[in-house]
Amino acid sequence: MTKRVKPKPINDKSVFTNNKNTENKVTVARPGISTKMKLCIILGILSFLIYANTLQNGYVLDDVSVVTENTIVQKGFSGIPELLVTPRLKGYERVTDEESYRPVPLITHAIEHELFGFNPVEGHLSNIIIFIGCVIALFLFLNNLFNSAKTGIAFIASLLFALHPIHTEVVANIKSRDELLCFLFAFLSLNLFVNYARDGRLKQLLTAMGMLFLSFLSKETVITFLFIIPLVFFFYVNENRKRSLIISVAALLVTMAFLTARVAVLGMHHSNTIYFLSNPLVSVHDPFVRIATAIMVLDKYLKLLFIPYPLICDYCYNSIPLVGFGNVFALLSLTVYLLLATIGIYRLIKIRRDPWAFGILFFLGTLTLFSNIPFLVYSEMAERFLFFPSAGFCLSVALVYDRWVSKSEISGLSMLKNKRALITIIPVCLIFSALTVTRNVEWKDNYSLFSADLKKSDRNCQLYYCLATEISHNLYPNEPNPASRLQLDQESINYLNHAVAIYPDFEGAHLESGRIYEQLQMSDSAIVHDLRVLRINPKSIVANYNLGRAYYFLKKYPESIGFFKTTLALQPDILFANLNLACCYSDFKQYDSAIVYFNKTLALDPKQPQARQGLAFAYAMKYKQDSTSKNKK
Repeated sequence: MTKRVKPKPINDKSVFTNNKNTENKVTVARPGISTKMKLCIILGILSFLIYANTLQNGYVLDDVSVVTENTIVQKGFSGIPELLVTPRLKGYERVTDEESYRPVPLITHAIEHELFGFNPVEGHLSNIIIFIGCVIALFLFLNNLFNSAKTGIAFIASLLFALHPIHTEVVANIKSRDELLCFLFAFLSLNLFVNYARDGRLKQLLTAMGMLFLSFLSKETVITFLFIIPLVFFFYVNENRKRSLIISVAALLVTMAFLTARVAVLGMHHSNTIYFLSNPLVSVHDPFVRIATAIMVLDKYLKLLFIPYPLICDYCYNSIPLVGFGNVFALLSLTVYLLLATIGIYRLIKIRRDPWAFGILFFLGTLTLFSNIPFLVYSEMAERFLFFPSAGFCLSVALVYDRWVSKSEISGLSMLKNKRALITIIPVCLIFSALTVTRNVEWKDNYSLFSADLKKSDRNCQLYYCLATEISHNLYPNEPNPASRLQLDQESINYLNHAVAIYPDFEGAHLESGRIYEQLQMSDSAIVHDLRVLRINPKSIVANYNLGRAYYFLKKYPESIGFFKTTLALQPDILFANLNLACCYSDFKQYDSAIVYFNKTLALDPKQPQARQGLAFAYAMKYKQDSTSKNKK
């Protein structure tokens, strides 16, 4: 016989209160901030704090191509319509072959330039704010993916993502806003697609498609979501198969719309040049060596995710040696990745809505695009390539942490009170934070960045070259002391010598060496480097022009005339090539030819003073020469 329990009277002061005027008045408790919102605020604050010191940094690396030297971006609001219908770097005159269409990041730069001018603080602040959005969007998606059943895991994964030093390149480099916006819009679209899958509202579907399209217009990286979206909506959020199918078709339609717009802007036969210095695999003809080296690079990516040091802004030739399948690291990497793929696929099939499978397959799926295995990309290795894949890695680490460290499902803010959780997670967060903050300082300017990274990668010819040009083009002009200027020239030459020692056919390094030697009035040395450039690239306009100048200073007029003529044959409208050729003919006392090229110079610039003076002198000397000839007769 069951014992009856006498019900206790309700005595909840938060619900019922007594009042002099009314008895048993019901009061409604004010809703507080939800746990999910609190966790979002914590992630936002930590993300800001960890990158706050980038606000003191300037423009670095490719920031010149999208901000400081981009003529369309500098038009501000008026340049936006042009940005929508032109290749990404149309406004950057140094680029002649452009293969990408990413108008959204450029539009944000144009808006900033209209409002604030050349101010890197605003650019860095925008990057931080967008990164905060990325972290929160990732947390909300992971929380939605598992229907709020694994909020603690979603928080830890997002926390690791926010603090991981591998993201410093993306956040600290203003140019990498394309990666940030691509990620933000991609995960906003995933969240909206999840809401549509559960609620079925057309507005959610259309908005998600819009977010996905904006992600494509930010960077093409999101094309990997053609794999991720079916993975999510056929294996995880799959209560309504019809909606899952609609979402997948919608993603495909958005992709086709972007590709159509891209072809309309770039054309069917746009350039997609891969340069040897950026990706040496382009010159590897042995497919086994190329694939083995690419697999070894994947091992380096895993290593940087677990131990994010050293971090380097550029992994150009000869940072990564070529290897075959006899290399132990290539074989180890191949084994690890095959094992990951096997585990991910097995668990996806065998275990319903398995979070481990999603973390592993998201990592592998988004990294494949940059693996250099199915096809070559523009860089052999880059830390920014891990921005998307690291989300899957962080989820997998959070799952490991939950399984073997906390040994229980942590829910909400309880993790902040769990001693075992704090003891293990705080040291990792502190180490990651220290490495991130320190790395941000190295991104202060080009000189700081190249100097720091060269110490970590002393076989990288591109870093030697970049440091040399930074000294010669930015430090040298601002140095008033002649002795210090000479020292800077010698320092630049030293770095350039290291660059060509690593890669003897480094055209840019030889050109820069020739320019500095000419600046030092060491024409013989300048000629050596410029002639080497012509052996590498006979159609180099700069080398031909520089040789014309060098031989002119040596008063070797026939040689000088020959190189100036070659320069003009390659590009006839170079003002100073015409002017220098005219001066050369004049000094060589061939006044008829001098008059021809002085006139060509004035056709390009009617107010060119040296050409006007030279033309008058040439006519006077020609008249004198003609008069002398007549008198002799």
